[in-house]
Amino acid sequence: MNKIWLWAGLLVPCMLLANEAEIEQAISEGTQAYQEGQLSQAASQFDYVATLIRQQQAEALGSLFPEPLPGWKAKEVASQGVSATFFGGGINASRNYHKDSASLEISITKDSPLLQAMAVLFSNANMASMAGYKVKRINGHTTMFKQDDNSLELHMLIASNILIQLNGSGLSETDLYAYAEALDIDAISKR
Repeated sequence: MNKIWLWAGLLVPCMLLANEAEIEQAISEGTQAYQEGQLSQAASQFDYVATLIRQQQAEALGSLFPEPLPGWKAKEVASQGVSATFFGGGINASRNYHKDSASLEISITKDSPLLQAMAVLFSNANMASMAGYKVKRINGHTTMFKQDDNSLELHMLIASNILIQLNGSGLSETDLYAYAEALDIDAISKR
């Protein structure tokens, strides 16, 4: 097991360097195309650069999910960086956890224009209450909690541009809040 972490620790910086070289090359090619008046080619290169950077951000977010609670297991992190022209865009990462028949998905969405709609609920506790949410603070951050039958959901908006969602079924409120409290909000907000 320690060998896996050693290899991961060695390979991740190499992958980032490869992406940095690719990003720098695309910037250079885009700049050259722009200077030559090839505006479509320049725009295409800069779109490519933006996509690579969003992918890096998504991968970085993916490293910040909490470890499984005792007795729980977790799947691999799924992450993607999407242009604002597709599905609201932004940077997304998620991880699924499970224990017996209980399951939980934690997802982090950053820099998506769709977050403005959620900001309205967070800024108005009455509106959140009318939508069936209970407002609660966790680690100094306002959260919205909702329970429907066997499913629980918790939403946390950080700095108006990061939405953390915890959606689960068959788990206790205690486990849901334990996962929410295990999130390193400061590190997430810096990525």
